[in-house]
Amino acid sequence: MEQAILLDYKQISFESDSKVLVTAIREGSAISDLHGILLDIKVLSEEFNSISFHWVNRDSIFSVDFLAKQTLNAYVSNLS
Repeated sequence: MEQAILLDYKQISFESDSKVLVTAIREGSAISDLHGILLDIKVLSEEFNSISFHWVNRDSIFSVDFLAKQTLNAYVSNLS
């Protein structure tokens, strides 16, 4: 979300394989384990004119999920 804000996106759609997270975002649920994440998402969401969140089955995004995990691991390794 932060990168989309830096790029001055005004309309955006996010997909996640976490059904619990997407449901909590959409319904404004207060889930204690996700409280910090949900608060960050709520604050950052205010920067967009239009924003949507969608749940997708993990099997349908396997290659994207794999690439994201590799990128994150490389990023974390470079911080050390």
